[in-house]
Amino acid sequence: MRILLCGGGSAGHVNPAIAIGETILKNSPQSQVAYVATMTGIENRLVNYKKYHIDVKGLKRKLCFSNIKSIILVMEAIKKSKQIIKEFAPDIIIGTGGYATYPVIYAGHKLHIKTALHESNVLPGKAIKMLENKADIIFTNFSDSSQYFKNKDKVIHVGNPLRNGFNSYDKEEIKRKLGIREKYVILCYGGSLGAEKINKSGIEIIENYIKYQKNIHFILATGKREYYSVIDTMKQKRLNKLENVTVVEYIYDMPEKMAIADIVISRAGAMTISELAASKKCSILIPSPYVADDHQMKNAIALEKMGAAILVTENKTYCLTDVIKELLSDVRKRKNMSDNINQFYSPDANKEIYRCICEMVNNK
Repeated sequence: MRILLCGGGSAGHVNPAIAIGETILKNSPQSQVAYVATMTGIENRLVNYKKYHIDVKGLKRKLCFSNIKSIILVMEAIKKSKQIIKEFAPDIIIGTGGYATYPVIYAGHKLHIKTALHESNVLPGKAIKMLENKADIIFTNFSDSSQYFKNKDKVIHVGNPLRNGFNSYDKEEIKRKLGIREKYVILCYGGSLGAEKINKSGIEIIENYIKYQKNIHFILATGKREYYSVIDTMKQKRLNKLENVTVVEYIYDMPEKMAIADIVISRAGAMTISELAASKKCSILIPSPYVADDHQMKNAIALEKMGAAILVTENKTYCLTDVIKELLSDVRKRKNMSDNINQFYSPDANKEIYRCICEMVNNK
């Protein structure tokens, strides 16, 4: 098979595409996988497949001059996508959301190539909704997503495809490999681009608590936009030389970091929740207030109601240290939260997506 993947803007869109590519190559090693990336998107750092590039930007939700430029870029990206498709000659094109998905799937439909979409969130994103009539099949993470599509016969609930390793690493073995000797590990991150509020909270936790706790190792992933600012702040506060603190821009080995974490502090995006569920992690969720339809808050509320996570809003992050202390002192609570969030794991998602893709390709 020849598979062309697309999706970008954030790791939440890119990682499902990578997971689908990994699954295809694992089950069909002779297959060829390529990726259509934006010029500067995070997919350029994460994706190891053959890459093509288009220049495209998302549309703002209000009328403004920049939207005219964005529309022109989309038209040019559709033309470029057609050239890429003709060159690579895919059997199927798979898009996982974000503005980079639109021109590629649209071009594929116009060229009569089989197309598939995957939506991680309950409420479909703008690009996925706009492409509903251009896709042959739409995979969803949540069963409730079908109500938002007109063509419900196209929708298949499969769960989120995950990259290899999220439930297969041995905690103590990875800690030895990474040279982490502390008893507990706390993993804190705000997404691939970064979250200023989470980074500030992370620094406060380090300054007021972690630097006095030699049995806790704190890992803070700042995101691309915030990295140097966080490093400067750590230096100013004389926290940069603490041996039990690791600050990185991005976590490229997330399955390993998840494996060693006793507590995870993160946003509440659908992809993050799927990774937490697969890894059975006790988590503190800080939903982003800047996403469409406040879907992260809805995700976090649903998990907290099931005892699967603790919800902390951005205006109450001052209580994070107390929440951490409580969790570390209560083994049973951490275990219950880990078991409860595991109910959101869809172990057959990758397998089902691969089966459907093979069926579509073979029925061309």
